[in-house]
Amino acid sequence: MFPTGDPAGTVATRTAGLLEFSATLSWNGLEDLPKAPALAAPPGTARCSVFESVDPETGKREILGEMLALSERDLGSALENVLRTLATSAALSDAVLEIRTTRVTPPASAPATALQALALDLWAAGFGVVFAPSWTPVPEGAVGLGILGAEQELRSFIEAHPAWKAP
Repeated sequence: MFPTGDPAGTVATRTAGLLEFSATLSWNGLEDLPKAPALAAPPGTARCSVFESVDPETGKREILGEMLALSERDLGSALENVLRTLATSAALSDAVLEIRTTRVTPPASAPATALQALALDLWAAGFGVVFAPSWTPVPEGAVGLGILGAEQELRSFIEAHPAWKAP
């Protein structure tokens, strides 16, 4: 069992995968550095957080980001969109582009037996249970449980229950 930031009692049927990426765009001089950010809005099927910074001394733009998506297809599509946008930006502005990506957590479906067991145990203990996907990445093989709004009660339940452990 892995606690998520979802509302209390939400048992995650699917959980998001997480990709991290970093890119560096380098120009010959500051006068070549474009004023506009290098990345546009991410596709609607993924959530993306991006931080861009410019080093005025070296003429480099650093981009750090994370992408979340509920399927491998959506995660791959979002990454492809970011890579294409950065490559286009580099080509149009005569920049050198370096990119690194890391898949931190793959999107996952909760194991059916564990999902059912957790839902039944929560219900028997008097908690409301809702099934929904979660945007919180969860380690492979774990079941995500929303605790928002009943953090103390659910943590106490998990600590006291012989079958469930939380990190």
